[in-house]
Amino acid sequence: MTEYRNDKADPREERINALLDGELDSAEAELLKADARSDRELAAAIIEAYQLQRAMEEVRTEPAPSSLRRKLRRIPRESRPMFLQPRYVAALAVVPLLVISMVLLQPRQPSQTDIEKARQDLAVAFAYIDRVGDRTFDRIEQEVGGELKDAVGGGVVRSISKPKSVTQENPA
Repeated sequence: MTEYRNDKADPREERINALLDGELDSAEAELLKADARSDRELAAAIIEAYQLQRAMEEVRTEPAPSSLRRKLRRIPRESRPMFLQPRYVAALAVVPLLVISMVLLQPRQPSQTDIEKARQDLAVAFAYIDRVGDRTFDRIEQEVGGELKDAVGGGVVRSISKPKSVTQENPA
């Protein structure tokens, strides 16, 4: 993490921050503490900085809202090369998809062997359909033809072969 340094900061403030961050060696730290004994403002600033540091350590971090995280991810990073930024990566990812779709959607001419195989398959299919049609016709003729013949001719034949007896009614 890059540390922020203010060029216009007070040198006393810089020394206090260095003390809190542990950047001062023991001799420099003792010198700053000795200066604080004689300078009440410096002593108050050091105490205030320690209190602020302790308060900051007690602050718990909360996750950022998802909307803020999305916005932060959209900010381009300076360390990331320009072509690796998300919008360029997405644009570059589309290129292979376009190439693949062009190759797959291109019409393909069938070879002579493919055409000959298709003709043979059609001949077999039509022969099968023809045989099924013949069998179906025979079956229909058997079932329906016999019933029709029996329905039309059977009644006539039965009536001729069995004469109906005529009964006379007695007049009362």
